[in-house]
Amino acid sequence: MSRKIGEPGDGFAAGSSRVTSAVRPLPGLAGARTQPEWIDVTVMPREEPKAARGRTPPRPPPLSRAEVQRAGLAESARFHESFMRWLEAHHLLGSVRSVSEPGSLPMLHLRCAPRVLDQLRRAPEFEAGAMMPVDLY
Repeated sequence: MSRKIGEPGDGFAAGSSRVTSAVRPLPGLAGARTQPEWIDVTVMPREEPKAARGRTPPRPPPLSRAEVQRAGLAESARFHESFMRWLEAHHLLGSVRSVSEPGSLPMLHLRCAPRVLDQLRRAPEFEAGAMMPVDLY
């Protein structure tokens, strides 16, 4: 007569305190993963939703392209600095391999451990997501 899983004596009973692992690593792979698996992540500041307004205020005069570029570069540099301070405050610098330089948009690309992406997704000030790897053969 065969036993069902979960019955006493099958090793999987709920009260069983004995845990055994029958899975062994493949030969040659023992200790192969000493470094974390690095992933590519894009991070941007989270935008606050705009409140509904009754009347729209008058628009300021349009800026020149050079002024828009300067403003974008300054905003991106501020975001880069605040992001680096955030990484340091959360003790994640050791889990980040590289961070892109600030550009004309407040967006950064980084190569990091998956735990950094988890922390970024929980942070209310950031929007973050993993980039899909593209393997070209």
